[in-house]
Amino acid sequence: MANSFYANPQNLFDALGPGLPWPSSFPSAAEVRRDASECSRKIFDSYRALNQILMRHEETLRKRWTKRTKDARRKLLLAVRPSMPERHRPDFRALERESPKQLQSGSKFQDSFLFPSINLDDLSQPRPLLLMLNSRGRNLPCAFAHADFEAIHVGHVSGAIQPAFLNEYTMLLHGQTTPETYGKLLSWDEHELAFEWMLSGLQFHPGMGLLVLQIQQGVLEFLVLCCRKIMQDLPFDSLTDSSIPVQPEPATLLPNETAYTSLAALAADAPYRVPAHLDFRHIRSLAAARSSAASDHIYALREDPGYFSSVIGDYSEHRQETLLDTNGKRHDVLKEYLFWDRVVGSAIDDAYTAQFIFDTIHKKLPKQYQQALLNFNHFLDVTTKGLIPRLKVGVPPSPPLRSLFVREPQEPNTTKIVVRSRQIASRNDELLRLFQLLWDDQQLFLYGLPNLMDELERLVESDRKQKQRLSGWVQSIVSDLALLAQMKNQLTLYQPWASTFENDALEHGEAIKADYTKSMSPVTEYVKAARSLPSVGRLVTPLRDKSNYPIDKPRTRQSSDAMRAAEKNLDLFWKVIDQHFNANCRSDVVKQLFSGQLQLQRTPEWVEPVNSKKPTKEEAEEGLSDHFSRLSSGQEQSGFEAPLPKNKVKTHGPVQKGGSHGAETPEHVPRTLIPDQQQQVIVGRRAFKVFSTLFHVPNQTDTPGDVAWPDFLHAMASTGFQIVKLYGSVWQFTPTKLNVENSIHFHEPHPIGKIPFRMARRHGRRLHRTYGWTGNTFSLA
Repeated sequence: MANSFYANPQNLFDALGPGLPWPSSFPSAAEVRRDASECSRKIFDSYRALNQILMRHEETLRKRWTKRTKDARRKLLLAVRPSMPERHRPDFRALERESPKQLQSGSKFQDSFLFPSINLDDLSQPRPLLLMLNSRGRNLPCAFAHADFEAIHVGHVSGAIQPAFLNEYTMLLHGQTTPETYGKLLSWDEHELAFEWMLSGLQFHPGMGLLVLQIQQGVLEFLVLCCRKIMQDLPFDSLTDSSIPVQPEPATLLPNETAYTSLAALAADAPYRVPAHLDFRHIRSLAAARSSAASDHIYALREDPGYFSSVIGDYSEHRQETLLDTNGKRHDVLKEYLFWDRVVGSAIDDAYTAQFIFDTIHKKLPKQYQQALLNFNHFLDVTTKGLIPRLKVGVPPSPPLRSLFVREPQEPNTTKIVVRSRQIASRNDELLRLFQLLWDDQQLFLYGLPNLMDELERLVESDRKQKQRLSGWVQSIVSDLALLAQMKNQLTLYQPWASTFENDALEHGEAIKADYTKSMSPVTEYVKAARSLPSVGRLVTPLRDKSNYPIDKPRTRQSSDAMRAAEKNLDLFWKVIDQHFNANCRSDVVKQLFSGQLQLQRTPEWVEPVNSKKPTKEEAEEGLSDHFSRLSSGQEQSGFEAPLPKNKVKTHGPVQKGGSHGAETPEHVPRTLIPDQQQQVIVGRRAFKVFSTLFHVPNQTDTPGDVAWPDFLHAMASTGFQIVKLYGSVWQFTPTKLNVENSIHFHEPHPIGKIPFRMARRHGRRLHRTYGWTGNTFSLA
């Protein structure tokens, strides 16, 4: 038996002091039982009616609803619920219209907080109402209990919704399948586990349980009324007439907006479907693909002078030193190599920290449950808190938004930069408002990271002008935040156990922190060593101009010499970086990251071609596969040397000692590639053209053009990839027909819809490293 609080529960809240939200009421156990029993009876009456209607008329309901125009659907919805809010996420809109005091003293927008998914923006679309009818009418109410309470997070945290308070009782909802047991009140004296069930979140505090019952009663009654309105030419009794034969359940409703799945579309559907279950394969796939992308990013920074220049340029554009101060003056540090030291330091820090963190997240995916889940959840929380400040620093100076912000004049002898928005940055700027909510810890907790990322994605996807205001650098950070939010959201699907995380985290707090400290010890050592990194601003100067690496130009002696010189400068830069971290770090993990042992593609010395005659278009298309075959068998030299895929090819010939960074001028060492028997991938002409560009063999006379993003998606799909658009600019490609498991991420080109040849070439190298693909892999159907 748990210890009793004060006999009068109102005394307890008086003792807690002013400022805390009060319960909506203090009912007795008898009153709660009465209210819960009444709600439960109405819920199951509506559920049975809806179930009977769907089993006999669901196909007809679908046809009638989808044939209506959007205006007709809106008219019907308003006839059923005249006060239905207009816009998506009405709880967000209600927060903007009332002060915290007004919210806690009794919000005028209770329905907006209790039923955020019931709004005209969403339900007037063809699919959401049909999804909601199917899920609620074919699954018992208990399947939605935890999800329904999670849906009112904004109203509950803001104080707009206050549950009633009844002490020493637990309400049973989870797993209860009859009106007699659904909402049953159990005294802590009646069952030894009743208190633990409530505290852990497996079952419900009575006040929260009453809210769930109120929500479910409202939702089911609304859906029954919708069915009656759609089928208004039939008497209601005939809709549930048991003499009418039961029909097979219609096929699953599929998105029809795009040929490819998107997380944004899945998130939009989620409030209307049966709550999803935890999918560790999905989380593992997201983490593995992001870890691989981080590794490829480091590879490209070391290998490709053009990519290095582009990344350094992006980082320099997102430093707050680039903002004009309030007097219209530029920051003095822009004139110094110190600025480029800061830029390079940030770029390297982010690259290697991302590599370590996402690799660790992937490895942390639990093999055994409770403690591992808690550790994993904590790691996601801390990583998220590390990414948000990067947005707060990088958004104001990003080129599309820079004019909306100003920097205070630099205080002497300090490095702190103070930024504020200009007056022209209006409060009505929805994009900036969402960023400001992300940057505010209190608002972030109130709205919830997954909700804010969904809103941001919805905004930029629905308004092209807003999307253009996000630089590529900002989009990459937004994508990582959304990826972490998706992983967190997956954990919340592990119901009812996800409701126990908060309580269990308190109990196991020390063990969780100890695990995090141990996991992050290599990063701690790296950060300490990075503080003493020598000045590299002078080494970066020759690498800042992308034109110094003419990879997208026809191959000539001049272009080859320029590329070799740029590659030599890049190797010199990384040699300094590697030597510093190897000398100042003892961690084997850090030493491995900076070992300089990556096998990099390097431009060979120029050899005058024997015959530079340009082939005709027909000869090029028909002979490309043979050309790739001669290349892979050593009969023809390419303008770059492909790294060898594991278990795909054997090598003959000398190998450089110490890797490509063992000397200041890496030498090109010819290799003979002897391919294993690899499965040929037969593709159509459209896909073949894409892979011909990705695995292009340079020559003296031509370079391929850009690749349209839809063509790239088509090419990857034709080889057996499932394609899902994540958030921001990131797309995930998961192999389904290939004898491989690893997924891979690619960024949609921004702001134009074409992949420039420089980027397409990097995509080809990444596909080669991940799957062992070469041009010889593909044959024209």
